[in-house]
Amino acid sequence: MNIKQIHTGYLLGLSLLISSIIYFFASNWQGIERVEKIGLAIGLMLLFFVVATILSRLQHSHRFLERWLWLTGTIAFGVSVALIGQTYNSHADSYLLYLIWLLPALVFGALTGYKAFYVLGFLLSQLAFYFYVFPSSYFPDWKPETALILVFIYLLFTHAWFFLSRSSWLRSNWIMFGSFCFIQYVFIASSFGYWEYSTIMAWLYVGYGLISVFLWKHREEKELFILSGIALGLFLFGKMLEGLGDALGDLLPFLLLIVVGLIVFLTVKYLPRLERSEQGSETRKRVFKSALLFVVTVVSTVMLIFAFSGIIFLIFSWDNGLAFMFSSLFLLLLPGLALKGKIPFLSNILLLSGLSILALANLIDAFSNRFQTETVVVMLISFGMIGAVLKLIANPWIGSYAYLLANGVLLLFLFKMEESLIALDSYEPLLLLVLIVGNGLIHILGRDGWFNRNALVYSIVPLFILTFFFEGQWLYWLLNSVFLLLSTLLVFYKPWQSNSFRYWIGLVLWYAFLFYKYYDIAWSLVHKSITLLVAGLLVLVITRTVSRKYTQTTDEEPTFVASRWNLIWLVVILMISIVTYNGVKNEVALQSGKEIRLALAPVDPRSMLQGDYVTLRYDISTLPGPVLPANKKIKVVLASTANGSYEYGGYYKIEGDWNKPYEPSDDDVILNGTTYSDHDVQYGIESFFISEGTGEIFEDKTMAIIKVSENGDALLIGLD
Repeated sequence: MNIKQIHTGYLLGLSLLISSIIYFFASNWQGIERVEKIGLAIGLMLLFFVVATILSRLQHSHRFLERWLWLTGTIAFGVSVALIGQTYNSHADSYLLYLIWLLPALVFGALTGYKAFYVLGFLLSQLAFYFYVFPSSYFPDWKPETALILVFIYLLFTHAWFFLSRSSWLRSNWIMFGSFCFIQYVFIASSFGYWEYSTIMAWLYVGYGLISVFLWKHREEKELFILSGIALGLFLFGKMLEGLGDALGDLLPFLLLIVVGLIVFLTVKYLPRLERSEQGSETRKRVFKSALLFVVTVVSTVMLIFAFSGIIFLIFSWDNGLAFMFSSLFLLLLPGLALKGKIPFLSNILLLSGLSILALANLIDAFSNRFQTETVVVMLISFGMIGAVLKLIANPWIGSYAYLLANGVLLLFLFKMEESLIALDSYEPLLLLVLIVGNGLIHILGRDGWFNRNALVYSIVPLFILTFFFEGQWLYWLLNSVFLLLSTLLVFYKPWQSNSFRYWIGLVLWYAFLFYKYYDIAWSLVHKSITLLVAGLLVLVITRTVSRKYTQTTDEEPTFVASRWNLIWLVVILMISIVTYNGVKNEVALQSGKEIRLALAPVDPRSMLQGDYVTLRYDISTLPGPVLPANKKIKVVLASTANGSYEYGGYYKIEGDWNKPYEPSDDDVILNGTTYSDHDVQYGIESFFISEGTGEIFEDKTMAIIKVSENGDALLIGLD
């Protein structure tokens, strides 16, 4: 076993263990009491930190394992905080969960210098902001001015991450590219739509995009130049469609065609001048030229697809697959092949557009007609043309796109034929086996290269898709077992592991399997947890046993705990204190609070870390009367009714002022809440966590049982 396999073995083993913990707590298993759950969560978190500290005191050649254990313990802390919310029915996926989780991640990053902590912190900051703006348990009606401020706040703190990621002491490509893409997305998304400030954001983005393109043109990170150019080009294209669509009507496709022609003409004219005038090394010239061509190719291709499709639609109709196919064949694909040695840039645009229109022709035929002669003709001609592109074009990007479309065309044909002739009914997904076997044979028998790598992707990914079908049948377990076996071989089998592409495909699909099986209801979270726990321990034991033969020392520092373990363990103690304090505080409130009953109406989604829950809305969630100021703390008076429940008593206090004179009564209950729209209030009792798969039991519940503490904080304890 080499060092790469050792790293992978420990990585997968720890990932399986932490997934097992998440699955177990998300299942909300009723066999464990509240206090026992919290104690177990703290114990598991502490276990990772203790083992990491013990390893730091021992002599061994796997110092990377210490870092991973500290990271795993930090993840377990987030799960523990989420468990508090689940146990005491706090909001699902509350932004406070991710904020609390964020702090130790950043502190550990500063103390250890381990970049993975910063990557975790970046992701948590994004989740915290997202769930603040879009809570999962209620729908805040943000005013346009507030929404604009939130967009600016997001852009500011994400830019801070971006610049930090490029600093000498952090330098993280993961954070740099992630923050850059998020910035572009939020800028563009807020520039469209019907909200009041979309025009302002659009003009701001035009300036930002232009500055970004020219700034990154002269820097080493040409990937950022490419991303900036593509984002700005697609934004301008979208705005052009938005602005000219109504004004030009049917003339818009022709205008797009003229614009594409102008872009191509200017690019062809500009490139020779660029090569003569661009300062710097030859390598820099080539990189910039390639980046510019990539940006212009993507933008021009998208515009040409829209223009070409619109013109064909005007001449023929959307349900004429043959018209789309022959038009793309004679006007785009054949000219593209003819120009491949003369004007490669234009050839690439024509080929990409032609292949896209060809795919559209197959989609039109599949959804417009039953299986007939035309279907066979469209499929055979499409396959022949795609085959010609694969044979004659050496560009791996165009080849990969053509290979994707070949698989798509074949799959459409198979489903169309099955629908009309075979009628497999519930076994229809098994048609994916044709792709799996065919691409698998191509990969095994072919030589390494982009064609061979595509064959691997389109053999293993359809198999992954099949693992979600046939729940409760023997086929489900067979397909899942075969997928896990093959993905494991891609990662660990020595003759295959030497190929980095196979290794990364296997590893990515391993983690995709762990993530998506969380939502797979074929077997319960408890059973998944037990399975993952056994698998994780088994992987760790095997890795440890085999790795004993590996004695090579590493160039890493002996440990990052030895010199700073006092500070690091101080953070650990604070983390344990946070979990313990929240648990004790909620338990005291639960034991001493006054029990009341409120009318409600539930629905049933799932939280990221906390499992299934019922989202509740109460009669007191909407207060009649004047419009309430948004995002303000409010105290609402509840009065008892004849049937023993409580309802809105007509009084509330915001910022120290009552809505009308109020005389306290011993029978009244005052409940703390937060306003979030004109008349709506949320009280922190809008999420009721349940065992997996038991949502239907709560569909007929009409009353919620609440405990209210003396200071007005509420805890949801049951439904009736």
